[in-house]
Amino acid sequence: MKKRMLLLVVMVLGLVALAGCWPGEIGITTVFNADGSGTRTIVLDVMDDGLSAEPIINPDDPEQTEGKGAVLNNKYITGGVVAINTWLQENAPDFITVEEARVDGYHRYFTLTYSWDDFDDFIDKYKALVNLSPNLSWTDFDAAELPKLEVKGGYSKTLTFTESKAIVEASLDWAIDGIYNDIYDEADLAGWVGKADISVLAGYTVVINDEKYEELRYYDPDAEDGDFTGKIIFVESDDFTLTGSFANTGLIVGTIIGAMALIGGAVFVVLKFKK
Repeated sequence: MKKRMLLLVVMVLGLVALAGCWPGEIGITTVFNADGSGTRTIVLDVMDDGLSAEPIINPDDPEQTEGKGAVLNNKYITGGVVAINTWLQENAPDFITVEEARVDGYHRYFTLTYSWDDFDDFIDKYKALVNLSPNLSWTDFDAAELPKLEVKGGYSKTLTFTESKAIVEASLDWAIDGIYNDIYDEADLAGWVGKADISVLAGYTVVINDEKYEELRYYDPDAEDGDFTGKIIFVESDDFTLTGSFANTGLIVGTIIGAMALIGGAVFVVLKFKK
């Protein structure tokens, strides 16, 4: 009898875990210009069951054949999912713009953007974000993990940008940690869901002129997921690198002006001698 009761309790707890929160999916898009300036956009996509009249199908079980419960997020945020936007507006550093939450169906999208004038400015802001974390600091990471921008070339300028997934996630920890500790309500998920479970890097994109590196989440019907098969695969790469090229217009213009000056000087000398 005791064994049956224990099995029942385990099954009930398992169902609670299945019918629970789905992580907020974070997508990051970074655009670099020829001079090293650029913009980074961070979008947090949270499925809000408060916006849906019907249960939200678990993305890991799109055919609903494996008994994975519906997505419930609204009940686990004090003030509901929309409260995330207020928290971000009140806690984001001054150089970040927090847009008003956008709704599409039962998704709420929270968008943060920031720009930089050159790569040194990018590093300063990146460092500030990492150091906002109560758990991490810039000095925790080695040179191989830190972002780098290598510039080469003459008439064609080549930019190569590299950064690690570890440092990207570290730059987000200030928000994830704050949301988890300030407004996340474990409720009946206590002991089942922790800070590491409330968000995931679901998309990563870098654009340098006409070149793009992109890694986006997708559903793999054959992936193993415990006793089940089929799940969403998120960003898996440990490092990201992209090389793009720009015409070095400054050097080209300078060369043309220099050539015209030389030609003009030569013509002047020839005319002078003819006289």
